Amino acid sequence: MFSMHSDKLGLYWGNNGTPFMFFRFFLIIILMAAVTLICSDYLDFVEKFVPPSAIIITGLMIFDYFVTQFSGGQFLYRVWWIAYIITTLMTVFMTVTLLKYENYQRFYKRFWLSFTPVYLFLLYLCFLRTPGESHSVNLVIGQGSFLMLKALINNIHVSFEAPLMFFGNLIVFTPLPFILSAVSKKFNPVIIMIIGIIIPYAVEGYQYFFNCGQVDIDDVVLNFAGFYLAFIVYAVIYKRILNKKDTD
Repeated sequence: MFSMHSDKLGLYWGNNGTPFMFFRFFLIIILMAAVTLICSDYLDFVEKFVPPSAIIITGLMIFDYFVTQFSGGQFLYRVWWIAYIITTLMTVFMTVTLLKYENYQRFYKRFWLSFTPVYLFLLYLCFLRTPGESHSVNLVIGQGSFLMLKALINNIHVSFEAPLMFFGNLIVFTPLPFILSAVSKKFNPVIIMIIGIIIPYAVEGYQYFFNCGQVDIDDVVLNFAGFYLAFIVYAVIYKRILNKKDTD
């Protein structure tokens, strides 16, 4: 949280451009992985501490969005804040996964159920649009969000809107396989894969038929790529850990 800033709240590091925003993500990953590793002998505590913390932080973020707006007067600032929080939680999850925690099945379920509120809030911010508001359509691959990546490659100091649009579309559905599997055992890998095929089309279809948001074939490609990369990670975890008898 100390690394965050917005047009309404300048904290310790302030705004030092797009490269520094990437450095913050890197720093968050390193620090949270290190803290989790230090607590490797106390993973029962981590399991109990992380879920309520995630829910409390989500509540604070929602309150801020509708009331105080310290996270910014602009939509992009607010999404970056949530991205930092999600990165923090995901780093803890992946580190615990690599540590082979003995009660991992229980940790997995508790973690992703507590992660669900912040994820739903993210989806609300990213996809809920008023029918008839600003609308655009791109059906040519490479002429939409991929241009954001090109702009970032050409100029690392480009506005942080470019990496947000590109990487945001790439990772927005990555938590989905994990959340679905935690919600119910009925969501087996095959069903999760089918849902992963349907949702990106459903989102773009909603925006197309209700004339809202940006309908972009690049977004669909990135959504699929991010989802299936996450699905591969989920499948490995499922095969090696989750498919075993619960220890709970």
